Amino acid sequence: MKVKAPRGTRDLLPDDLVKYRFVEKILRNTFEIFGYREVQPPIFEFFNLFALRSGDEIRNTMFTFETGEGEMALRPEMTASICRMIVEGKISLSLKPIRLYYIGRCFRYEEPQAGRYREFWQAGIELIGAKEVEADAEVMILADECLRRIGIKNYELIVGDVGILRRYLEAYEVGYEVQNKILSDIDHAQSTINKFNALLLKEEFNKNDLLFLKRAIYNIESEKRILRMKENIENEMLSALKPDTRVYRIEKLDNEEIKDLIKYEIDSLKKLLVARWCYRGVKISDGVYKMPYDIGKTLLRVLENLEGEPQEVIERARELFKVETVLEEINRIEELVDLLRSSGVVMRLNLGMARGLEYYTGIIFEFHIRELGAQSQVCGGGRYDNLVKEFGGPDIPAAGFAFGLDRLVIAMDLQGVKIPEESKPSVLVVPVNDSLKRQAFMISLMLRRKGIKSESSLIKEKLRKALSRANKMGIRYVVIVGPKELNENKVILRDMVRREQKIVPIDSLDEVIV
Repeated sequence: MKVKAPRGTRDLLPDDLVKYRFVEKILRNTFEIFGYREVQPPIFEFFNLFALRSGDEIRNTMFTFETGEGEMALRPEMTASICRMIVEGKISLSLKPIRLYYIGRCFRYEEPQAGRYREFWQAGIELIGAKEVEADAEVMILADECLRRIGIKNYELIVGDVGILRRYLEAYEVGYEVQNKILSDIDHAQSTINKFNALLLKEEFNKNDLLFLKRAIYNIESEKRILRMKENIENEMLSALKPDTRVYRIEKLDNEEIKDLIKYEIDSLKKLLVARWCYRGVKISDGVYKMPYDIGKTLLRVLENLEGEPQEVIERARELFKVETVLEEINRIEELVDLLRSSGVVMRLNLGMARGLEYYTGIIFEFHIRELGAQSQVCGGGRYDNLVKEFGGPDIPAAGFAFGLDRLVIAMDLQGVKIPEESKPSVLVVPVNDSLKRQAFMISLMLRRKGIKSESSLIKEKLRKALSRANKMGIRYVVIVGPKELNENKVILRDMVRREQKIVPIDSLDEVIV
């Protein structure tokens, strides 16, 4: 049997864990400064808890197993577990709003990608019981503050609002199930667009880039071909579905031609969504919903034109939408933008954005770090006012977010974020011969009990080798236990940085080591 770690997992070695614990410490401290208190749900739950909202097909994306009590699943996230705690009455709602946070491992049974593992670390917050726009602002400001404190730079906050799309579709009596399918389509398309945009920032394209582009563009062109065969397609939409044959000779294109092709396919993908909804229809539980073309045209304008500088996007949105409930949602996001600006948080507005989880009801947001390339998102969240009620609990508003710690650590490395060294020094206690091992062991124990990181040389080795080992391990001080000094209740203290040593009383070691 070949012994190896399962695919999609990785071993976190001591140097790796120093980074994870650094991030975890800052997140925990920042969450608590904002008034959030920690909860820790079990690492597995009844599978039905997750299937309740997403359907039985979610099983294919999870690690599940049978027990005598029923089917269980390793948690893919923790928001559902916190909703369960509320439904079970374990979290009192008498002192709203409730501020909770969590840090722990989650699991997904999906194809592993760079920075996206099957076993992953997640940290997040839930703000329960506040529907005011200040609550939306608080969760975004908190996420922004976390990144600042970690030392991450050049990140981007993108804010959207699925409430605008939902209110617009509701005005035309488009049901909740159809809304979810449309938002899911937008989210999947946006994921591809984000990868395309990451490639537009590159100066040179490698073989893997071209392979990804060919596969993604082939899929787009294939669906275009199918849709062009449909009858009664508006000329305006038919012209947008024209094929682009450049993909078949992409290896022969220069960089600028490839970038021009990518821009064309981004534009095509947005039009393709609308064509799909209008002419192929949206599959739902009781049939197929075909969107009227006028609604589709409005959604296309959202996807194409409602992204950029916040105030300009808000003005364009007011010109596009005339539905009262939509205008109320636009007013809300304008108030949010003003709060974020006043708090020093820089953001970009994209009202054509939709996040993958169907439970979002209003404002949504993502933090991106461009150095991460195609998988640039490190944090995502938003408002989900119906979620607790859908789990069988009270009708109570909620908002929150989750960080992916794995990508945060990768971003730290890419940006050269320095982790502060521990304030207390490390000490190695070395006996000059075997007869002094016991005394060296007891001196090491004494230092540990006084709060100084120490280790005793437990193996038989010469002094020169012990000093070399201490140097390689970055240990600053070596306490050398010799018979002559020990008779006077003293030891030799060697400073490996300054390359000097002196004789020190054992009882004063903790005062001298600084």
